[in-house]
Amino acid sequence: MSLPTATLAYLEAHWPEHLERTRAFLRQPSVSAQNRGVRECAELLVGWLRERGASVELHGRQSHPIVYAEWRAARADAPTLLLYGMYDVQPVDDQDWTTPPFAAEIWNHPLGGESIVARGACNSKGPLMAMLHVIEAFRENGGLPVHIKWTIEGEEEIGSLELPGFYERNRERLSADAAFEPFWSQSQPGDTPNIILGTKGVLGLEFIARSGAWGGSREVIHSSLGVWVASPAWRLIQALSTLVDAQQHLAVDGLPAYGTILPSDDALLCAAAERLDTEEERRLLGVQRLKDDAGPEELVRRLSFAPMLNLNGLKSGYLGEGSHTILPNEARATADFRMPPGFTIEAVLDALRAHLDRRGFSDIEVVMDSGYPAARTPFEAPVVQAMLDAYRALGVEPVVDPIEPSATPYYLYTDVLGIPFVWGGLGWAGGSHGPDEWCSVRGLQNLMRSTASFLQAFSERMGPVEGPRETR
Repeated sequence: MSLPTATLAYLEAHWPEHLERTRAFLRQPSVSAQNRGVRECAELLVGWLRERGASVELHGRQSHPIVYAEWRAARADAPTLLLYGMYDVQPVDDQDWTTPPFAAEIWNHPLGGESIVARGACNSKGPLMAMLHVIEAFRENGGLPVHIKWTIEGEEEIGSLELPGFYERNRERLSADAAFEPFWSQSQPGDTPNIILGTKGVLGLEFIARSGAWGGSREVIHSSLGVWVASPAWRLIQALSTLVDAQQHLAVDGLPAYGTILPSDDALLCAAAERLDTEEERRLLGVQRLKDDAGPEELVRRLSFAPMLNLNGLKSGYLGEGSHTILPNEARATADFRMPPGFTIEAVLDALRAHLDRRGFSDIEVVMDSGYPAARTPFEAPVVQAMLDAYRALGVEPVVDPIEPSATPYYLYTDVLGIPFVWGGLGWAGGSHGPDEWCSVRGLQNLMRSTASFLQAFSERMGPVEGPRETR
């Protein structure tokens, strides 16, 4: 491929102003869970998009709008790329930040070196601004090599409430040759960048035990009566304990140990096992041991293809300071279930219900509050090969991972729109959702350079097409 030299030179020349605009964006709070500054952040973004020639609309909820933007390429027969972005962030309450979370100060972070430290720097306002500046650079140097459609949501951190409906209602309008999310593929300087071919799906669940025919009291009563009356808290614990084995691996009747593993995944898993240093992973995770003594081959297979049920929190009775001796009348557990390819929401819910019923826990309620399936893209897809081309043109050889264990709603591309996707870019960042979230200053520059190179590579890989995909 040919690097977009004029565009890259523009990014270099305008780096100081791009850095300051990124910091200004990070200074604007956009905490979706608390509706703090979300609408204001969307309006700030809309102004910048329109300044760069975009056709922009707002959809979804007024308080947390979906920002939709379009640009035409310099050539009518260029391919069309659908971009994903998010401008909302997690809360910062009760976190111990070194500098204020919305100050976007630059300092020498112990992991990232010279870095912007702010909520959203890593996830994902930093990458969003990198994409904005790449679009600006192409438009100032001959025009975009691809037609762009960009959906930018303000609800990702609270479950993407409006985005699925927006995609369902606008299938034709959102049609494209492929989809792309710009994001960091390195966690620190010197890391080998990666490309992922898919992500697991996720279910948000709540398990509830209430007093009823099985036992328990209608009202909260004195704990001394526990010799006569059963506790919903213990019943919930007993029910939950049947869902995993002694090593906390999933043990739900009817659910397989792994999702769908393709023949092409085997070589990728073998390569990942060779790279895995379990001692280093334990150090980075801050754990003394893993669940069991499985070897690298089994560990990487689980990470990509094993289902997992995690308990996020348990709540029952009195949780305040000091002692309050009561027998509660209700217990709740919030959980997330990670689904590899081949699992469906319906099958998981049915299996959980049947498993509990079979063991006498038909009274335990299982409530789903959110969820979406896994998604994956073939390695041979031109959009994946274009990302490989971009990395290599910049002098780096990436690793390819079959499935990312975290969940992202890429099923909207593969299942709803029927198009392949890729995720990635050079650059390093970290601390997502935690205190002192950061992105490297140099890493942000590298993310812009690699994203610009990817757009050029995708245009060259696809070649001329019939014309821009339909828009309204």
